[in-house]
Amino acid sequence: MSIIAVLITSILEQYKFLIGIREFFHVRLLQYVRFFISRDFHNQREIRYAYFVACAPIMLLLVLLYVALARYVLVFFIIKLIIFIICVQILTWKEEAKITQLHHKSFSFIHTYATKFFAPLFWFLVLPVGAGAICYLIVMSMSSELKNKGLDLVVYNVIVDKMLFYINIIPYVILYIFIAVAGDFENISHYLIEQRKNFTKSFYFLDDILHDIILIAVDKDKFQSSLDYIDNAEAGSVQLDRFNPQMTTYVIALLYRAGLFFIGLIALTAVAHIVGIIS
Repeated sequence: MSIIAVLITSILEQYKFLIGIREFFHVRLLQYVRFFISRDFHNQREIRYAYFVACAPIMLLLVLLYVALARYVLVFFIIKLIIFIICVQILTWKEEAKITQLHHKSFSFIHTYATKFFAPLFWFLVLPVGAGAICYLIVMSMSSELKNKGLDLVVYNVIVDKMLFYINIIPYVILYIFIAVAGDFENISHYLIEQRKNFTKSFYFLDDILHDIILIAVDKDKFQSSLDYIDNAEAGSVQLDRFNPQMTTYVIALLYRAGLFFIGLIALTAVAHIVGIIS
């Protein structure tokens, strides 16, 4: 089902058919999460509890839906397909990358690739009925809203960062592996091993590692003379602020390969399941 969903979603995105549907879903999702964070929180436990309470009804509803409709294969397939289409953005990062190439803007398309394509796709596959993808979007949206709400409160930022870390740690690590396979496996492996001593339970740490291994994979030294850098004091590392057009092309190609490898693995798993190699 996942491969079919990827193909259908890619075609619909290519022809701009999903903009209105996703905008409608995004507005409703924000209304949903704001209901759970409308009150003031007095401690860290209440913030964590709000995440759980927001995700639990969706998970329960979809599981009950699965139990009720599992026998109706076509209906259940359509429901999962709709969830996939509204949650997993296959080509959004590509559109952002085009803007980067044209206007030399920041490399936000890497973050978009990780959080709107790779991680939602991963959680869609891991948890049943597409509940993983929706819950992932709930956590990401709640985190964004809490950051805005508690802009001057350190406790908000700390808890939100931890929640983002826990929801992203597994898909990000898997993404590291696919980027290593698609790029420079040896050097990226050595870098990741070295970073164990600097390991921090922080989403910013995960994001910094992602950017760093991409620079290693495309061999940033080739573009050293034309790059601008900024010092990220919190993470203790140097990040790339802007790409030149040629380097952006290399990064886009790298992300394409990593994504294709991941989708290829999904396809092989599906074929193995069909022929009975795996149950």
